[in-house]
Amino acid sequence: MLILKYVIIYIVLAFLIITLSRFLKFFDKPNDRTLHSTPVINTGGLMLYLFFLSIISQDEFNHNIELIVTIGFFVSLVGFVDDRMNLNPSTKILFLIFPSIYLILNGIIISDLGYYEYLGTIELGKFKIPFLLLSIGLLINATNYIDGIDGLLLVFFSSCLIYYLFLIDDYDTKRLLIIFIFGSLINLILNVLPSKSLLKVFSGDAGSLFVGFFISFITIELYNSFKIHPAFLIWPLWYPVYDFLFVSINRVLVKQSVFRADKSHLHHFLVNKFKNHLVPLFIFILTNSSIIYAGFQISVISKLLSLIVFIFGFFIFFILRKYFYKRIR
Repeated sequence: MLILKYVIIYIVLAFLIITLSRFLKFFDKPNDRTLHSTPVINTGGLMLYLFFLSIISQDEFNHNIELIVTIGFFVSLVGFVDDRMNLNPSTKILFLIFPSIYLILNGIIISDLGYYEYLGTIELGKFKIPFLLLSIGLLINATNYIDGIDGLLLVFFSSCLIYYLFLIDDYDTKRLLIIFIFGSLINLILNVLPSKSLLKVFSGDAGSLFVGFFISFITIELYNSFKIHPAFLIWPLWYPVYDFLFVSINRVLVKQSVFRADKSHLHHFLVNKFKNHLVPLFIFILTNSSIIYAGFQISVISKLLSLIVFIFGFFIFFILRKYFYKRIR
């Protein structure tokens, strides 16, 4: 009966939002960077957010995670406006700082990056708030970058939530995450439907910005309140972090604006190679699951080794991506 209730909630939300979106013409129109040839509704992220909000409004689960979702309203709103008006990057950053500061000032904050063998505890000291704001901003932007092919953002989000489910012991928080996973997977199904389907929806910036915001703060909260070491928490983030760093550094190297949109992302290369988005999505699921599992096992052995491998992994990723980038130019 409990699952049925959430199914009904999601069906009602989906029907209302899809109907209103079509009436108000909230579409993502095809351009030279898109894969779809027909306009597609881009309010899937708003649908997912409202589902999350409706869940936490009905029951008590975890105060801080509920607070993250509640304040995420302003982030989702910024994304929704951006989908309509195409805000410039500096404006978006400004609007994202305020909800982030609010959560930090309300206790969702960390003072160190954990204890590592031979290094001790890496303290943030007086730099903790600037460090967190910079990290949150970069991760939100990195998450926005991977919303380039159908399903990738939601596969990433779902994999993070599933991974967190195995790390957390608290019953109420597990229950909340299971419901969130359910909503994310339903949204994923709607996202990967054929372009001409009347039920197909894109996440839009409302979805990508909220997902980045939510993942940023739940990562902080998992260390802050659940004492899960950062060495375990970094691994689900490998792709958005690696891809964002490569694209940003590469744009500087080739003397392009770091804010200029292009098709230099790995998922664009894979779509170009396989001529569809389902094969790259399947490759990502297998690769992502393998890397997260391997990272977890390394973290069990040694936190310092996990950190070293994560950093070294980026250099391997950068070299391989530089090779692929030259091939697609």
